[in-house]
Amino acid sequence: MNICILKEKREDEKRTALIPQDIIKLKKKFPDWIFYIEPSSNRIVQNKEYYNVGCKKYASQKIDLFISVKEVSIRKIKKNQNYLMFSHTIKGQKQNLSLLKKILDNDCSLIDYELFKTKEGNRIIGFGWHAGVVGCYLTLSKKLKIKNILNQKPTINDLISQIKKYQLNDLKILVTGDGQASKGAQYFLKKIGLSNKSSKNKSYFNSFYQIIPPNKFYKRMDKKYNLNDLLKGKGVYESIFDRYLGKYNILLACHFWNENFPKLFNVKEIDENFFEIIGDITCDINGSIPTTIKSTNLKSPYYKNQNVTIMAVDNLPSALPLETSKYFSNRLLKLLPKIIKSLNQDTIEEYFISKKGYLNYRYLNLLNYLIDG
Repeated sequence: MNICILKEKREDEKRTALIPQDIIKLKKKFPDWIFYIEPSSNRIVQNKEYYNVGCKKYASQKIDLFISVKEVSIRKIKKNQNYLMFSHTIKGQKQNLSLLKKILDNDCSLIDYELFKTKEGNRIIGFGWHAGVVGCYLTLSKKLKIKNILNQKPTINDLISQIKKYQLNDLKILVTGDGQASKGAQYFLKKIGLSNKSSKNKSYFNSFYQIIPPNKFYKRMDKKYNLNDLLKGKGVYESIFDRYLGKYNILLACHFWNENFPKLFNVKEIDENFFEIIGDITCDINGSIPTTIKSTNLKSPYYKNQNVTIMAVDNLPSALPLETSKYFSNRLLKLLPKIIKSLNQDTIEEYFISKKGYLNYRYLNLLNYLIDG
């Protein structure tokens, strides 16, 4: 079994899916697994660290599974290959439809980290919590008018310490969602000394945050609210988010969204009492946050739209490349044997978007995007 860790397509992506220490563990358990790496000068783990644990340099050898963190470059898609990545195609994202089409046309298998879930529907592997931390930090940095320290290879504690040096007055923060991104944002807010609105303990004058799950900003019009129905597009739902407008000056958007969900608000609702800054941590372009019309990067995180500052970085966890790589690798370590075993099975598991060029029957709705695209 030959496994290759690919160089990330984006130059600002420094994470790695597997760290050398975890490769050692896998090689002990599966001695017939051979690991290759495509050399990279951007990866947080140096090439020699992989070579030191027995990895080989990739130079067009036969590979059974290619691994990447984010989308693989289209030019690297080869006939009859297997790819594991965050492909960002499961929602029919327009910017990656050409990647999905190339994979299908070349009879490839596409395994997406996003699709590994518990029975309750929660993701097993991902960077959502870290995205919440970094997104919260960047949003508050802009509001407080302080220069961020992301170019200094900080830890999470470094980010917390920097923000705590400032007076955190008049921060009225609304956080949407109750998943991992929201939990990461909540962790950061608590660590810098802010209190939940429902708490009696207030550390700063007129500063607080409030968490609202989806049933607090979406209302079902035909019967009782049901999240599973909403996810599947069943029922008639409307946004009731307008009840929160004018009461907060910062929005941290951390909730899941797909095309079945209404948009949170209409741009016509934006006035002088609207949020000063929106940290769109989930970063769905033209999704639930209508002011998010494009994504940004860590070097230039913000833009103005409708007189509102938007933070829409699409690779937030890469600001903490070593911490996030260790976290992610530890989880992938446990999933990889299952993935390898499933590559040549006749069944098509839920974590495959495609298998040997065939689109997973669970995701046939993607055909609509491919045809329209």
